[in-house]
Amino acid sequence: MLTPEEIEELRQRLEKSLNIRLRKKRIRALTVYPTHQQIPNMKIEVGKSYRNLEPGAPPDQVLAIFESVSFLVCTRKRGVEEGLPYFFAREDARKVEEME
Repeated sequence: MLTPEEIEELRQRLEKSLNIRLRKKRIRALTVYPTHQQIPNMKIEVGKSYRNLEPGAPPDQVLAIFESVSFLVCTRKRGVEEGLPYFFAREDARKVEEME
């Protein structure tokens, strides 16, 4: 898991590298019904591991979820240590749960 300081550093790095603004609210879970991706409807939660965030993706633990014009789901291999996060369209999001 990432500390609040690491999450803030990641948010700032993604904003700079992707040239987008990310909302500061902390998201705990995101329920998506992807219309244009060949993946199942799912609830994505920080701290849990998934193997189907995109077709053929290896299992990886979700470390952070950010909101912008779309939702960015970050794992160690996608967004945190290397590569780009997984992107989910806003219209595919059915429920957003914030950290308490």
